[in-house]
This record gives sequence, C-alpha cells and structure tokens, in this order.
Amino acid sequence: MKKILLSLLLLATLLFTGCSELSEAGYQNVQFVDETGTAYGIKEVDNKPRVSCTPYLYDIAEGNVIGHEGWSKIGFNPNVGTTQETAWSYSTAYVFPVAAMQMEVVSTDNLKDIPGGTGALAVTIYYLDGNYAEHSEVVAINGTTAVLTTHNNIFRVNDFVCTVIGTDNVPAGNIILRGAGGGTVYSHITAGYTIARSAVYTVPEGYTLYITSVMYSSSEATKGVRFINQANYDNVSGAPRSFFLPYGEVTLYNTALYRPLELPTAFPEHTDIKVSVISAQAGAIADVSLRGWLETN
Repeated sequence: MKKILLSLLLLATLLFTGCSELSEAGYQNVQFVDETGTAYGIKEVDNKPRVSCTPYLYDIAEGNVIGHEGWSKIGFNPNVGTTQETAWSYSTAYVFPVAAMQMEVVSTDNLKDIPGGTGALAVTIYYLDGNYAEHSEVVAINGTTAVLTTHNNIFRVNDFVCTVIGTDNVPAGNIILRGAGGGTVYSHITAGYTIARSAVYTVPEGYTLYITSVMYSSSEATKGVRFINQANYDNVSGAPRSFFLPYGEVTLYNTALYRPLELPTAFPEHTDIKVSVISAQAGAIADVSLRGWLETN
C-alpha cells in the first residue's frame, strides 16, 4: 500500500510540474510552468529558490498586483473655524458640484503667473464626469484673467496640480479652480505650493477605495481641533446617502496622530469622501494625510 501511495504522489508531482524524466544522477527533474504550460526558471541563492515575503501594500506600490494602484490624499486648513469646515487650503466648508459643468482657472497674481512668467504657467485638473469616469485637462494660466476649461463635463475634482512652472518653481499667487463666470471654488493651490492640499475625493467608476492609514496634526491651537472622516455611504446597509456619515473622529491639541487601520475602510465607486475640522476657537492649523489603494471592480 505504501508503494502505491508513493507512486501516486510521484505521478501527481509529474503532472503538476510537467516533469517527465529523471536526471542522469537519478534525481527527479522539477520545473515550473505557467498557465500556458510554458516552463520558466526561478531565481536562486546558493542553489536554493529565492523567496521574498513582500508586504501586500509594498507589492501594490511596486505595481506587482494587477488591478491595484496606490492612493493618497493630503489636506491642509490654515485657519480652522468654530463652525465645521473642510481640511483644504481654502478654509471653508467644501461644496460638491450638483451637476457637471465648465470651470475656470485664475491666479491672484498678475506679474509672475502669466504666460512666459516665472511662476505657475499651467495646471492639470484630474476630474470625474457625470458618469464618474476619469478625465484630465491641462489649462494654461493667464494671471488674474480667468481661463475657461475646454470641457464642460466636470462633476468631481479629485486633483489639481501645477504641471508647468517658471524659474521660481512655485506659483506666485493662489491658483483657484471655480465655476465658470466666477462661481463656487472647487479646488485651490496656495501661493508657494504646487498642488491642491484638499482632503476631498470621489471614488471613480469601476473602483473600490481602501483606506489603510490616517494621520492628523494640529498646531497654533488655543483649543483642541476635532478631525472627522466622513463619506456619503452607509456601510451598515451598504447604500449611498444624500448626506455624510462619520467614519472616524479624533480631537488633538497641538500634536499629531498617526494610525494604521487594522481593518481598511472600504468605499465603493461614486462615494464622496472628505475630512472635516472644527475648533472651539478659530486660528488653529490642521494637516491631514490619508493612504490606501484603489482596486478595480
């Protein structure tokens, strides 16, 4: 019986690995094959298979996990108020667009953030249309003269980044993205910085967002600053909502907190996410950082 079992085990090994012969020394030749049956080699160290137990998030960052990509958002509020605001540099409560629209870009500087100037020359808007599909558009900056976007289907703004800058390497003025004709502000790059620091995001069509860590810090506060992670998604019922629900909350007084999430927070496609801040006394500074990954459905 033992010989029969050993024979069956050897046969199974041959079928699995594609081996069919013994070496001249009498040892079983073993090979690895892919899903098409094609043999491939493996890397070795001192004639031993090289094995690396890479953390899952490292593999995502290196592009080794198909359908996954690293994700991060930073937020900054330079003057937290006594009513709830959003962690973004415009220091107000963020208002999401109610419909797809055309927008415009304008700077508060008319000396350097101009064609041929030494400040910001062009920005890229990374946005979602009314179907939550991803798009981008490059807009040339013309100082205090507003420049309209070519597209009129902007529904959610996920990133707003300087992509062409003169010799100063930073914008001279605040770069503002707003509704056409001077409407509501939807993104904001502070003078001296090159990207919008806005803890606001919408999960694109066909993706699920997994948030794996959060970081908050407050400074120059005479009272504590409360940070509230919010989303218009009800994870209990698994349904979207027309209002925002809290997913995490902490109050800090001139200190910082970093927390990896033991269980990543998952948000499905089309979910709006934001981090809100509030203080018992105005004037505090708040910083936010969120990390995770996007996964195709």
